[in-house]
Amino acid sequence: MTLSALLVDDEPLANERMRSLLTALGGVEVVGVAGSVREARDLLDAKLPDVVFLDVEMPGEAGLELLASVPDGTQVVFVTAHETYALHAFAAGALDYLVKPVNIERLAETVRRVGKMTQLLRSKGPHAVESLDEESDDEPPEPAGAARLGPADVIRVQLPTKGQTAVVTVGEICWIEGLRNFTRVGLRNPGRIEVFKQRLGEWDRQLPPHLFARLGKSFLLQVAAIKQLEMKSREETLVTFVGDLEPLAIGRRAATRLREILSHDSSTPGSSEI
Repeated sequence: MTLSALLVDDEPLANERMRSLLTALGGVEVVGVAGSVREARDLLDAKLPDVVFLDVEMPGEAGLELLASVPDGTQVVFVTAHETYALHAFAAGALDYLVKPVNIERLAETVRRVGKMTQLLRSKGPHAVESLDEESDDEPPEPAGAARLGPADVIRVQLPTKGQTAVVTVGEICWIEGLRNFTRVGLRNPGRIEVFKQRLGEWDRQLPPHLFARLGKSFLLQVAAIKQLEMKSREETLVTFVGDLEPLAIGRRAATRLREILSHDSSTPGSSEI
């Protein structure tokens, strides 16, 4: 299977280097090159590539502003000089991100992922990604050991960088948000957000069910870490946690489910503020 790719970068040399790397790997045909978001939109109107390799920082419109114009059947891989943009990439629904200067081995891994997703999309249609998320809920129950874990216990989790892992203390986890094959995790002491290469369903099986509540297909929250709920609008509620972590915004359905859970847990610290 040959993949078609659109390259979007305001630096011509960066586009040429990416083209050279893809040519060296084989299996990818570059069907268009754009130096701006505007040019990329015009090309997307005429062609439907399997993947867009998209620079984040560009003059005028930033790469993120192109996402609304990318069709459902096209995957996006962000290419950036700053690894800190990884969080934004996954939050925006990107399949992967690459840090400049792009390493050909890392690019090969990305192309393999794009190939698998493209094959799925071609066989099952544009809603295949949604079906994958639904299938992830149909996983085996959590191991018996998960129920015995406490706040002081630790678990090992895969980082986005291949071959690297991190140790996370259960009690430090405030919330987990699913982003396809990745997750954003809000941790306390100190308050910070990390990205891990682990699906939400995997976290759900690993963590003790008496400490964490699943809110649909998007969130997993530690109930005892919740301090306050603040309804900003009908569609948005802010969840504040103990410690110095920034509040988490959740939608109406997730907020309704969370209030149901909290109403049956009067022992939750801070529940008087909710």
